[in-house]
Amino acid sequence: MGIISQKLRDSAKGQQCTLQIAGVCCHDPQRTVLCHIGDETKGMGNKANDWSAAFGCDRCHEAIDHHKLRKADETFYVLRGLQRTWRHWIEKGLITIPVDPASAKRRPRKKANLPSRPMPARRDLWQARHREDQGD
Repeated sequence: MGIISQKLRDSAKGQQCTLQIAGVCCHDPQRTVLCHIGDETKGMGNKANDWSAAFGCDRCHEAIDHHKLRKADETFYVLRGLQRTWRHWIEKGLITIPVDPASAKRRPRKKANLPSRPMPARRDLWQARHREDQGD
């Protein structure tokens, strides 16, 4: 049996669907429930952990549960929904992580790998080669 959290389950009520499957989603917060996404605890008669879930309207929930999408599309929508749901839970304090996202250090930007000398434009290269071919 997976981890059960009534707070996480209740948090789906009145939320926007985070799956938002194109052409399927009804975009009605009143029809949103917590949709469990398969993890290693899911099996015959067992639901996945409650933290392995996304907010989904009944139509998106059915499309995921009955595998009505191509595998690649299902993976995309499930991962996106999971990430959006976790963001909501973290912002609401339902799930805490060791580092506070608001004050965490930002990753340093990589320096651009610029050439040490200016690169000639293609037009200039073509003109130089064209002159050589004509014997100038």
